[in-house]
Amino acid sequence: MDGPDDQLDGMNDDSMLVAGQAVSLRSLVADRLRLAIITGRFRPGQQLRERELCELTGVSRPSLREALRALEAEGLISTMPHRGPVVAALTPDEVDHLYALRRVLESFAAREFARLRRPDDIAALKATMKRLDDLRDSGTPLDLLEAGSAYYRAVASGSGNPYLAQNLQALHNRIALIRFISLHERNRNRLTFAALRTMMKAIIAGDEALTEQLWTEHLAAIGTRARGIVEAGYRLPGTGDRSTPSAA
Repeated sequence: MDGPDDQLDGMNDDSMLVAGQAVSLRSLVADRLRLAIITGRFRPGQQLRERELCELTGVSRPSLREALRALEAEGLISTMPHRGPVVAALTPDEVDHLYALRRVLESFAAREFARLRRPDDIAALKATMKRLDDLRDSGTPLDLLEAGSAYYRAVASGSGNPYLAQNLQALHNRIALIRFISLHERNRNRLTFAALRTMMKAIIAGDEALTEQLWTEHLAAIGTRARGIVEAGYRLPGTGDRSTPSAA
């Protein structure tokens, strides 16, 4: 299966093989395919041919189809008449809707975190921030995506609301490729990490109003950047303006 002409710094075909690994096969196949989608190995709108996916993963068609159904339920793929499964491609307006929802949910989660401030949650958040700092200059975009996702999961968990955390995870899966693309711009990443650090400090200080304000402003800015990436065909738009953070 042909990849994109401008392959991003993500995963290769060897990483797709799952045959012989002792875990739930459907879950493992879904995990591999999900990672391939959110790192651009399979591009938005690309047809996913079952025969080639079976060869890449080393699993049977029934196992593959179960995994594809799971990804379709997450909104990462869709089934098209006469084409079969294809990678979902968001429109700019859909990106606006998703980031508006993220702004509401994540700013609320952060505010709740600032209200509760449970010691274990604060320690977990600090650990994710340290990981981001350690990777800032040397980590690959995939490293940064995983570390950033851990930070956002820590904030969602700190809200004390498991349903909120679950919905935020599903939302993050839908926008992960956009985040991954944006993390190829290291100059913008520095701005993003600085913002994440400032927001963490507000949470730790227990300043609920400031926490909500900072998160709302940050997510509005990265939502604009995310729309630009999709409008550019899931590529980085013009790099002349370095004053806004990455869409991570």
